Amino acid sequence: MEASLKAKSAFGVLLLEWFGKNGRCFPWREKKDPYQILIAEIMLQRTKADQVVPVYLDFMREFPTIDDLKAASVKQIKRYFATLGLLWRADRIKQMAEDISERFNGKIPSDRDQLLSIPSVGDYMADAVLAFAYGKDVAVVDSNVCRVIGRVFGLDWKKEARRKPVFRNIPSKLLPQGKARKFNWAIIDLASVVCLPREPLCLKCPLRIICEFAKETHGPPTSGARALISSGKRSKVILR
Repeated sequence: MEASLKAKSAFGVLLLEWFGKNGRCFPWREKKDPYQILIAEIMLQRTKADQVVPVYLDFMREFPTIDDLKAASVKQIKRYFATLGLLWRADRIKQMAEDISERFNGKIPSDRDQLLSIPSVGDYMADAVLAFAYGKDVAVVDSNVCRVIGRVFGLDWKKEARRKPVFRNIPSKLLPQGKARKFNWAIIDLASVVCLPREPLCLKCPLRIICEFAKETHGPPTSGARALISSGKRSKVILR
C-alpha cells in the first residue's frame, strides 16, 4: 500500500506542541532507570496510570533494585500486583528478576534482542525500555497508538493492528530524531485523553487538521489549516 506522508512534519510539530501544554506527569517519566521503567510498564498493562502511581511508588521503595526484587519472595511481590489485578504476573516478575540478575549481572540490557529474551518482556515493553530509558529513536506501539495512527492515516486500526508492520513503520518514520521519549508519551497521552476508543474528542485534537477520521466526521480542514500542512515537506513513502 502506498500512503502519503505529506503531513509528516506537521504531525510531529503539532503533537509535541500539544504535549508541551497537556502532557501528563507520572513518577516513572521522571526517571531514566531501565529497571524502574520496566516495572512501571509491567504495572501499566491493562491498568490505568492513575491507579498504578501509588502501587509503583510503594513497590520501588521496597524493591529499589533488581537484586532486591530477586531476593523477594513471590508472596511479597503478589501483595503489590494483587492490588492492580495482575496477581498472575507475580511469578513471572520473579523469574524476570532472576534472569536479569544471573544473565546480565543485574543490568537491564539496551539491546532489543536481549530484552526480548527476558521472561515477560515482549515487543512493546522492549521498545519502551529502549525509548524511555536509553533514549533510542524507537516507536513504542500498542493498540492505543494504533488507534491514533489508524484514524489519522485512514487505516483499519482494529483486529490486532499492532501486529501489522504498517503500524510500526508509520510512527517510526514520524518520530523526530532525538525526541523519542516525548514523542511516544505524547501519542500515549493523546490516545488516553483525546483520541478515545468510542467517542473521540476530535475538536480538541491537535491532529484534527491532518486526520482522515476527523475529516470524515467533521468535514475537511479550513484553508488556514491546509496552508499549515502544505508548509511542511511532502514525502511519499512505500509502507508495507
